Amino acid sequence: MARSPQSLAELYAEHQRVKAEAKALYDRADKLLSKLVRTWKKNRTAEVEPGKRLEIEDKFRGQVKAFAPGFAHRYDLKLKTVDPA
Repeated sequence: MARSPQSLAELYAEHQRVKAEAKALYDRADKLLSKLVRTWKKNRTAEVEPGKRLEIEDKFRGQVKAFAPGFAHRYDLKLKTVDPA
């Protein structure tokens, strides 16, 4: 187990490291979400899991034509059960 940082400098350095990692993960998730939304718009009825499809709700009031990073929080992803036809 790693020792916990003790000094102010060590705490600051650890905070900056974690903050940079979090930003990188957020940016990666934002890019994947952008790709997911574009792909979903091409085939909204495709199954994500057996018997389930993805439904994406755009919760933004004003529609934006291009996907802009930072607007990722506006999408609400839901899995819906496919009605057997």
